[in-house]
Amino acid sequence: MDKELRSKIIELFEYRELPKLIAYGGQKWDEQFYEDLIQLQYDIYKLDHELETNWKVDMSIIEARWKAIHKDLGVLGVSASEYDKYSNHIYKYQKHEIGIRDGKLPTRLSMEYFYFYKSCDVKLLRKLIYDRNPELAKVIRTSEWRTFDLVTEINDDVVDLQEDTTTINGNRFLISLLQFGKEKTVKIFNDFLDEMDVRNKALNVKSIEGVEFVEWTDTQIKETKELVVSQAACVDDLDLGIYERHMGVGVG
Repeated sequence: MDKELRSKIIELFEYRELPKLIAYGGQKWDEQFYEDLIQLQYDIYKLDHELETNWKVDMSIIEARWKAIHKDLGVLGVSASEYDKYSNHIYKYQKHEIGIRDGKLPTRLSMEYFYFYKSCDVKLLRKLIYDRNPELAKVIRTSEWRTFDLVTEINDDVVDLQEDTTTINGNRFLISLLQFGKEKTVKIFNDFLDEMDVRNKALNVKSIEGVEFVEWTDTQIKETKELVVSQAACVDDLDLGIYERHMGVGVG
């Protein structure tokens, strides 16, 4: 496995608090389980790479990527009859990415709907961790991670602005800047983050050992709002040729 990509995966796991979930309740750290999750994320990234680097998608390669992902799920204890159930959200997001080729840009969808499916990989990993330790659901139900996932997924798009200009990536923040311009995009994103702030503060959930859930999400909302403003200010300095050629959108 590529060392740089492995480091990126571990960084993702730590940012989304997955190691603390794995260790919840005094669970003995299972290094093999952790490595199997890394392998699954690696193969999801390989699938994503195909969609981000090739305007003409070779479905035979996509099918091969899915065979690898399903094999990983089998290693993690998922029965073959449930592969599609566990993969459903990723299938949906893949459809969104392929739809870009037909002019179906992410901005046609609501913020919540789009980012719900864009966080598909993290939700899958978390589900596998919850399957392994059902006690977690007594503290925070999987559905209660929704606000956390939406905020952190938006943060990823905003942070990755410069990196994603070189790929055919469904980065909604970047595409919004191109379509609607800086002022409108900042308002769209920060209004949504304000909505997430209200929803987060209304959550009545316990903390998982080492994870002050509501407080952590609150910090991410504040930091992401600041990033939205600073990153939007950088758009004029970016080479956006790939987006303008392939997606038919220019700086608004």
